[in-house]
Amino acid sequence: MSELTFVHSAYWIPGLIAAIALFVVFVMKEWPRRSSSFVLRLVAGLVAVLALLAIALKPAQWSPVEGKQGVLLTSGYQETQLDSLRETNPELKELVYQDYIDRKELDSISQLFILGSGIKPYDFWQLEGRTVKLLKSEIPDGIDQLKYSKTLAEGEELNLTAHYPKPKPGNQIVLQAPGNLGFDSVVFSAATDTVFSLQAKVKAPGDFVYTLAEKDLQGTVVNNEALPVHINPEKQLNVVMLSAFPSFEFKYLKNYLAELNHQVLVRSQLTQGRFKYEYFNQERKPFNALSTSGLKDLDLVIFDVGAWQSLSRNEQNSIKNAIIQEGLGVFVMPSEDLFYGSQPLIDFKFTRTTQTEVELQDGTVVSTFGYYLDPATNFNATLESGNQILAGQRFLGFGSVSTTVLSNTYALQLKGNQERYNTLWSEILKSVLKPESDVVFWEERERIGTPNEPYTIKFRTAVSEFTLTDADGNFIPVAQHPDIPELCSATFYPEYTGWFTLKFSGGDSVSEHAYYVFSEEDWQTIKAKARVKANRDFFNNADADVKEILIKRPINPLYFFVIFVLAIGYLWLEPKLRS
Repeated sequence: MSELTFVHSAYWIPGLIAAIALFVVFVMKEWPRRSSSFVLRLVAGLVAVLALLAIALKPAQWSPVEGKQGVLLTSGYQETQLDSLRETNPELKELVYQDYIDRKELDSISQLFILGSGIKPYDFWQLEGRTVKLLKSEIPDGIDQLKYSKTLAEGEELNLTAHYPKPKPGNQIVLQAPGNLGFDSVVFSAATDTVFSLQAKVKAPGDFVYTLAEKDLQGTVVNNEALPVHINPEKQLNVVMLSAFPSFEFKYLKNYLAELNHQVLVRSQLTQGRFKYEYFNQERKPFNALSTSGLKDLDLVIFDVGAWQSLSRNEQNSIKNAIIQEGLGVFVMPSEDLFYGSQPLIDFKFTRTTQTEVELQDGTVVSTFGYYLDPATNFNATLESGNQILAGQRFLGFGSVSTTVLSNTYALQLKGNQERYNTLWSEILKSVLKPESDVVFWEERERIGTPNEPYTIKFRTAVSEFTLTDADGNFIPVAQHPDIPELCSATFYPEYTGWFTLKFSGGDSVSEHAYYVFSEEDWQTIKAKARVKANRDFFNNADADVKEILIKRPINPLYFFVIFVLAIGYLWLEPKLRS
């Protein structure tokens, strides 16, 4: 049985108040000239007011949807699957998803099948509460996983790792700089799951779009994917390393940072109260790096658990304040002590495993302490192997603290794999470095943004009053995280493909952030895989029984308009007939 409701049910209380007020005014006007037809006129006035209220609120009926099945055709759907559905249900209603869903058509369907890669996440709300069955879809051939640093410093190396499920034997992937200048390449030998790595030396600062070009045996480009890279001017980092005892891991990491021409100060504890100091790319000077003034000049502090425990309470507090207020980056060098007892600054959660070696995405095998990191609130994974997190950072105020479960990574150098060692530590340390700006830290976005779709950027700032604008000076609304005051996010809709700039203005400080918007044709495989996963996660009731769906079917407002006209007509005509 249908139940009465209103299309604009949220406004029925203010609508009712307005109707009562209007009727009271009508009564007050009629009272001084009441006649034998006074009661009839009141009834007619009430009917007219109620008809107006009905026109405004739009009465409707809750009606069940008939047991019809429908199918929503999304990008990449297979005709064979559609034909199978047609055979089982000749009356199958077919809808085509073109970045929107026809609500009228949808309201006539009780059970909906989705073919293809699925709908975009910002349209999920349109299917809430409905019985949806997501049919298995094929992901288009191509690279389905990609990892590389989108922001580099001048002179650094662009390192990317990618996964290609079913490459065509003989085809070649070429990493190209702007102007189609080839740097590195790989040739596929078999149509099996392939993980490959490519490198290129970046030089001039600026915003560039590198490409990954796939070529067939004849050298014809069959696919071309964009690789946006923002290159900052070369910067010499100021790093302090503190160790409770000398170790090979510290030694090789120290040498790696020094060879990059960074200023490195190493303090190694020899005995209680006695230390060894080493200075690289800087003059020897009195050690005051852990004072409040000294920490302001640092970009990164590296220490092990023993070194942290040997610091005074004042030194520990100074480091913590520098992280929170100045954005200092801290890396905790792992040791057995890290996994037992209290941890420096922030407690990381670890899961024990019997596995003491892991294989990275490019096939490199590295040792671990037999643990992997658990994600937590305010956590960012910086190095992963499959489902295991090998390195991560937790934010503390404006800065962050990072660590890893890897051990004896220097063995890569001993095996002659210096390049992979450098790349590995670049990945681990890059995210935790003190941000370029002292007022805002922009988080790197992983999802591929395209024109006219919501684009969300996250950033951290200690500035209480600021504005965020685009390149044209338009203000962008910003939302503050309810539990993490320094974490903010902004969502906007870029209209074109290419490089864009956001400007952060707070007081006397200005910071700009470059971001890239991809075309609809870029990275189809990665986007399809991400959309399929998002749809599977959302429509987790795919095997549920068909539920009765009730929808609001509006009553034709013409009925209420006719009633209003008749009531008003009577009020106008009645005095004339009486006279």
